[in-house]
Amino acid sequence: MVGKMLVASTNPHLPSAAGRWMGAEHVHGRRGTLRKKPSFSPRWRAALPMIVTFCLVWLGYLSIVTIVIATDPYDIYRWGARLKLTRNDVPRDVVVRWVDVVSKQSGINTFLVGGSTTAMYSPDDISAVLGENVVAYNLSYGGPRPMDRDIVLDQLAINAQAKRIIITFDWMYILDSEKMRQGFPEYLYDEQISDDIRMVDLKSLRRTWKVLLGETSYEAQDDERYAKFTERQYRSFQMPAQMAELQGLIEEYRSVVDAPSGRTCASFNAVNEQLVPRIRKFVEKGAQVDVIMPILSYANYYFRMSDISATLLDEVLLSRRCFVKSIDTLPNVRVFAWDDDPRIAGDLGNFRDPGHVYNPGLLRRTLTSLSTGENRLTAADVEAYERRIRTEVKNYRLRNSYLERTARK
Repeated sequence: MVGKMLVASTNPHLPSAAGRWMGAEHVHGRRGTLRKKPSFSPRWRAALPMIVTFCLVWLGYLSIVTIVIATDPYDIYRWGARLKLTRNDVPRDVVVRWVDVVSKQSGINTFLVGGSTTAMYSPDDISAVLGENVVAYNLSYGGPRPMDRDIVLDQLAINAQAKRIIITFDWMYILDSEKMRQGFPEYLYDEQISDDIRMVDLKSLRRTWKVLLGETSYEAQDDERYAKFTERQYRSFQMPAQMAELQGLIEEYRSVVDAPSGRTCASFNAVNEQLVPRIRKFVEKGAQVDVIMPILSYANYYFRMSDISATLLDEVLLSRRCFVKSIDTLPNVRVFAWDDDPRIAGDLGNFRDPGHVYNPGLLRRTLTSLSTGENRLTAADVEAYERRIRTEVKNYRLRNSYLERTARK
């Protein structure tokens, strides 16, 4: 049996396994078996177009990456496009990609860093209140979170030569410090050059194309669309059915709205490890820092309990108290708040939804306070401020001056 197996395995008329797989041809002569050059098997011939296509796509992608990075549409590198900003533009959500560009503009001396509660202010609005020598820019965008807010402030601390920084102390400071806004391009602002490949998308390609065509100004052109959006939102909110739904929610949660969270000042990492150190850095650079407590309606604390936190009221007020006390001794730092007044935060006629003011006069007033110094919040009165809001929220009875006026007509 062994002999037969050896004969079978050494049979010169059978090709080797490799030869069979590669499709090599064998020619037998007097001197033995001669091999011709192997030819590609059907399997290789079928795969070849896919391999070639993959290589072409990969080369095309690398070419696009090279063009985008060489053009540098976001002015990240020293060879950047040196782009300019339209004077009175308010980019809002698209500004998350412009932070590096904006922070390097030497002519800007005032920055507003906020969320959707301050996204309506134009540079002219800010300058009109703070003085003609103020050249401002609004870096507010919707849905900020602690990590991306810290990145924005860090870019300003590194690049900007600002005389004034205005920061909104949004409710999101109760969140974990590692929370980041979905879609925020943090890769544009880190030290890993390899991460910058991630900037190559349709937005950056459009921006690169504009730069290559000679368009060197950033402009969002969003004002008219934003104004229509907020007006529609206000009209849809100012409806009796909306108010009735909110009133039902208030009655449902009234007994638990002021439940203790069990948190202490030490638990607000986003405040202690991010915001306060950034403010200290701005102060060291000689900047004036103004912090705004956004006006939330009293109904908002009921409305957002289910999707933010069951102890939202306690956490927001505690975080504000802890923050105010932590920066109270710093020079050139002021905090402003208006929502302990029930005529403001208790009247839903001022709002386009429970968490966003619409009333133009009230919006101007909040900016004007930065100039007049009214409505300042200090360590000496923050606890009384907190007690007033807790009391108003717990005893809140829905009021809407807009619907009251329209009902009388």
